Amino acid sequence: MKHLFVPYQQSLELRELGFDEICLTHYWGNDILNEAYGGWMKNSITKYVMSPTFSQAFKWLRENYHWQHSIEPTADQHSHKLGYNYWGWNYKTSEEHHTMPKNRPSGDWEYETYEEAELACLVKLIEIVKTK
Repeated sequence: MKHLFVPYQQSLELRELGFDEICLTHYWGNDILNEAYGGWMKNSITKYVMSPTFSQAFKWLRENYHWQHSIEPTADQHSHKLGYNYWGWNYKTSEEHHTMPKNRPSGDWEYETYEEAELACLVKLIEIVKTK
């Protein structure tokens, strides 16, 4: 189930941005994900870095910084494969809207799995919030 939780680096960056929600897991050191004692913990009451689920992290960014996102399957028009062959993501606020370029055969907006696109989107949103 480790894939459901935000990686250490992004969990640490969320903490630095003020994330202090109840989480089911935390990091011990920089790469070991552990179940929290008692089933939940918060950053403010522990020295460990709490690890939210991706859903929890995106919800927190939406509620605190008004950033929304979507992960979308995209078919390459030049591909001989049936169906989708990569994933992309979008993010927006009421003032801004960024989307993946159309008909782009390769680049930063294309990921082989949903999970890769989800992590890339989270990294980008954290970067945006840190620089604002």
